[in-house]
Amino acid sequence: MADIAWRDPAALPLRPLIDLTADPAVPPALVAETALFCAGRSDPCGWLPAHAPPAGLRRAMRRSGLLDATDPLVAPPEVRERIEADDPAGLLWAARLMRALGRREDATQLLRRLGGDVPSPVRAWRDLLLAEDGRQPLPPVPPESAGLPVRLATALARAGQAATSGQPAAEALAVAQSLAVGLAGDRLGAVARARILAVRLRCPGEPVPDVDTVRAAARDLSTDRGDFLARDAALALLRAAARAALNGAGATAAGPAREFTDAALALDPTGAATRLLAADAARAAGDREAARIHYRVAARTGLAERTAALAGLLDLAAPTAAVEGGGPTPSADPGGPAAPADPGGSAVPADPGELVGALADLLASDRREERDRLAVLVARRPSLGGTVCADTVRWAVAVREQAVAVREPAAGARPLPLERYRPFLDLSPSEILGPVDTPPVAIHTPLMSYAAVLERREPWFREIHPQRATAAMFRDEMQATAAVYGYASGGASADYRTWLAAPDGCPPALRERLAHPADLPLLDRALLGRLLSAVGFHAEAERILPGPDVPVRDPVGAYALASWIFAEQMLTTGHAAELEPHFRTLYDQLGDDVRYARTRVVTTINATVNAARRREPETIARWRKLGAEDLARYTALAEVSEFDAAIMTSRWFRAMGFLPFLTGDRDLLRADMDRWLGIARELTGHDAHTRVIAADNYFPAVETAVRTHTYLGERDTALALVDELAERIDPIDPKTWLTAGELRYQAGDVGGALDAYLRAAHLQFPYGRISWFNAGQVHEQLGRAELAAECYRRSLAHWPTGVTPLRRLRDLHLHGRLPDDGGVLAAWAAGQPAWSQLPAFQG
Repeated sequence: MADIAWRDPAALPLRPLIDLTADPAVPPALVAETALFCAGRSDPCGWLPAHAPPAGLRRAMRRSGLLDATDPLVAPPEVRERIEADDPAGLLWAARLMRALGRREDATQLLRRLGGDVPSPVRAWRDLLLAEDGRQPLPPVPPESAGLPVRLATALARAGQAATSGQPAAEALAVAQSLAVGLAGDRLGAVARARILAVRLRCPGEPVPDVDTVRAAARDLSTDRGDFLARDAALALLRAAARAALNGAGATAAGPAREFTDAALALDPTGAATRLLAADAARAAGDREAARIHYRVAARTGLAERTAALAGLLDLAAPTAAVEGGGPTPSADPGGPAAPADPGGSAVPADPGELVGALADLLASDRREERDRLAVLVARRPSLGGTVCADTVRWAVAVREQAVAVREPAAGARPLPLERYRPFLDLSPSEILGPVDTPPVAIHTPLMSYAAVLERREPWFREIHPQRATAAMFRDEMQATAAVYGYASGGASADYRTWLAAPDGCPPALRERLAHPADLPLLDRALLGRLLSAVGFHAEAERILPGPDVPVRDPVGAYALASWIFAEQMLTTGHAAELEPHFRTLYDQLGDDVRYARTRVVTTINATVNAARRREPETIARWRKLGAEDLARYTALAEVSEFDAAIMTSRWFRAMGFLPFLTGDRDLLRADMDRWLGIARELTGHDAHTRVIAADNYFPAVETAVRTHTYLGERDTALALVDELAERIDPIDPKTWLTAGELRYQAGDVGGALDAYLRAAHLQFPYGRISWFNAGQVHEQLGRAELAAECYRRSLAHWPTGVTPLRRLRDLHLHGRLPDDGGVLAAWAAGQPAWSQLPAFQG
């Protein structure tokens, strides 16, 4: 169990369906406990529970990673021995167990092996079970020789079928009632009475049992908590009564509905379907907070119910509960009524934390239900259109439209966070996202680097691709995000060979070039190296380029070595790597040819950034002195346009600002900032290429100015700049929102910080784990422990080995601050890979 429990909290209450055991820390859902009951029964023709797993649950468990892809039967030895029995009674027992495990196909195969010469009770159960799974028509009530359990079960099944089809059910109910008379006063008599009442509550046109009758029947079954059949029957009755109340049947109303669902939860505390019904009852009573709690628990502990639970959370969190088309909100309880509208109208303020979290979980749930999840979003377009989630709604609409246009299922669509960054997968722009939902600069680095390779652009006198580079962690985060969304994509892999061979990864033409890079001219290899760095494969870029031990003989060799050093610099981001000798080796070999001029300036820039990492002001001062002369020579060249001269000047002064930053020369720092930011503000570009280059320079110019104003103590100016960057210039850059959150928090604006962190979390990639963790920290500070726990859980989805969010979850639990299903969350946390690394609890 330890190797699967960390993947999904639903593994804990559903554990009997995985290996026919129960987690000692978490009571199983009653639908899973059914499997334990059937496995322990000796009589193959005795009473069956009313509950069975939903038809698609087992497939959902496989897709969620809770079962092996081949789904082998995992059971104790004594159970496996009984399953292998070949006599009629043994085959029926095994078939009933398979059905209780959700193994419908296995059950059918076993039932088909039972011929017409088997004993009457076995034959009757065979016919009933095949009919209930839709394999054949529902049989008539069998003769007395079949036994009372199957006769009564068949009569109730016929009544239920009539109710479902809108036909009179009185005759079948009368038969069931007459059969139950023989059990009067018996324990099973109470079970039979409750089952008949549950079916009657679902039958239109039949007299509706009153509240007191339901209470009395449920009370009669509650005397022995260890009697599973009694609990099973009581739960079926209570849930049917709650549904009838929510539908307005008889004299029942929201009050009795909550009463019945509360009693049902006492019998089935980890049952997601029961939680969904309780949420609907709470909404009908106007208790939005209780509804939120029930929906959250259902989303964590259920698989088949997850989409409906998250849809309910979206409705509660959005500023309006309007659903497009004017129809009712889809029912949260499968097979139940439409979810009730919230009393008091829809003028309820949005809860960004709940909204962003529910949306994130919705999009990360079972991908087979892609159409259902997209339908949830499209139907809520009116209420979500003005929220932080509006981009996801636009994506959902676009995916639906594309699926209709090409007549293919929507399940093949890339998740939104990966669709935004599609150029990093297959070096092509998104086909379904518009500019408003696409990172305005980041995606152009691979696109323009690829264009430079194809067009063999020479780098001597102009910017041939953006400055923005991809750190080594980028590919790991992309792969983690793909895993969170259940998207099987070689194109999103952090493994170079996988990306290279993936159909949705490296383009075939480029793959051919990369297969034999040594056969290519050196300039082509250098351009390829830059491209590989652009998409995050820095180590592979180094492998196809000559390193510092190869002498530079011409400008092409210099650019190739510069590309090698650049890859090494990006590969070691976050580490104070000793690259200074490499920069000196390169710089000392640069000759007088004008094609060296740009490489000279860029070398002083990159060497300065490296020295700043190591906090070496003397080294920076040396490069600044050399670079000033190199910059003047480069910008004076006739081959260099005014635009490219200005871009290089802005880049150079931005890098050189590290010197006054380290030495504390505030006047020089302001002067440098005026140069780099002033030039960046004025440049807009004159064609598609230069406009991207100008924007690419402007964003880091503002980012650096934010850090500079913060260093100078001018927090209001820094905050104004970062808000401009986040809200107007680059609203879908998570790093910008993270910075905004940090500055807002430092300014005492805790609510604003939370909003910024949630916006970064909504974007998910490439800083999903950090964004969710930061949002959790603020939620915790605001006293919202339940939402904090949800954020930590989502952070762990991106970062399964993360110790810090796991520690916060553990500590919240040990302080008694986890929500309704705190036991499930705590047990799930204890199954995480990093659990053994946690420091001791401090109390």
